[in-house]
Amino acid sequence: LYPEGRLDIAGSREANVSIERQDLDELLGNLIENAAKYGGGSVFVTIDPEDNDTPLDPKMCVIWVEDDGTGIPEVERIRIFDRGVRLDTGKPGTGLGLAIVRDVAEIYGGSVTLGESEDLGGLLVELRLPRAH
Repeated sequence: LYPEGRLDIAGSREANVSIERQDLDELLGNLIENAAKYGGGSVFVTIDPEDNDTPLDPKMCVIWVEDDGTGIPEVERIRIFDRGVRLDTGKPGTGLGLAIVRDVAEIYGGSVTLGESEDLGGLLVELRLPRAH
């Protein structure tokens, strides 16, 4: 969809998640498309399995999606997960993508949080999903 953009993927090949393939495609598709659409042209995806594994804190896989756009102001980072909320109405979209990402991640016992990318300066999305055993 964004042939002029740059997408870099790095991380561990040992990072297998316990989630249906089509759901993982939906999560990553939404996050990468948003990063490409609202970023400045560069998207980094990093995948890292965590080493901790206790009954109260099972092993998780962390996926970071970063872009070089303007990011999302901290005061908007909770509200942006509400269905239909869009901060940039100048680009096409429904405002459902991040709500879907949050809901699907939580169904599997995962989570999604937003921050600021230290490397690229734009948005950093941290997606945490349970690792496959």
